[in-house]
Amino acid sequence: MSSRYIFLTFSCLIVLFTTSCKRQRIHKTEIKDSTSVAISPTDISVKTDSISAANTSAITKVDVAPAEIDFKFLKLRSKIDYSSGSESQSFPVTVHIEKDNKIWLSISVGLEAARGLITQDSIIFLDRLHRTYYKYDFVTLSRQFNFNLSYDLVQSILIGNMPVKKREEDEITKQDGSFVIRQKENAIQIENIIMEPNLKLQKLLAADTSGGSKMQIDYSNFLAVNNFLFPQAIIAKIDAPKDDKTNQTLINLQHNRIEFLEESPGFSFSIPKGYSPK
Repeated sequence: MSSRYIFLTFSCLIVLFTTSCKRQRIHKTEIKDSTSVAISPTDISVKTDSISAANTSAITKVDVAPAEIDFKFLKLRSKIDYSSGSESQSFPVTVHIEKDNKIWLSISVGLEAARGLITQDSIIFLDRLHRTYYKYDFVTLSRQFNFNLSYDLVQSILIGNMPVKKREEDEITKQDGSFVIRQKENAIQIENIIMEPNLKLQKLLAADTSGGSKMQIDYSNFLAVNNFLFPQAIIAKIDAPKDDKTNQTLINLQHNRIEFLEESPGFSFSIPKGYSPK
């Protein structure tokens, strides 16, 4: 397994846009409830203002509070299918999350092949097969991709919360049984599709108006775990222009086991002596 593809897999989820970048079916899903967490109430208020428009019709302004997952610690056992061009990989990953603090990842195929740690400041991945490591900080990545990249963004994508929190200036409309929350981050246009019945994020569309990259994330197979609806399936598709062509990357993330915990599942991480930076 190439460490480059391991890193690219998580980079696609972390960075939203890459400039270069299912072989097995899951037959059984195991969900374990460890604690009872009260779900935060959500409310929808709909306000209608008559605004003069070109077609003189009334425009309906909508305010909606998307349902989000709350927790202290999470433990996920998942499977990733990744493909980009002629390259494809499929591997299991274990994820430990301490809310708003750190995300620990371990990729094992027999023996551990890679380990990663994402904090509020940095992203570090160990390639145990080649005794190397990658280290990035969010400030540098944000400048490189002209997008406000952060730990919160990564955490939200993994659990199905809105990656960019709803803001006062966001445009919200209602259509076909869903709410659409439109946002702008520098040159990035974002659309969040929120399902009306349960207020969960179902689809995210993002487009880089300056570079032409596009991304779509679909959340599905929502499971009731600890009074929250948790998406078991997350599929991301990234289209990035390269050499007058469009390079497409597909990531299929399937959560096989979801545990809400009150105690830390462990976040052991260090760079061993003899490992070289890449």
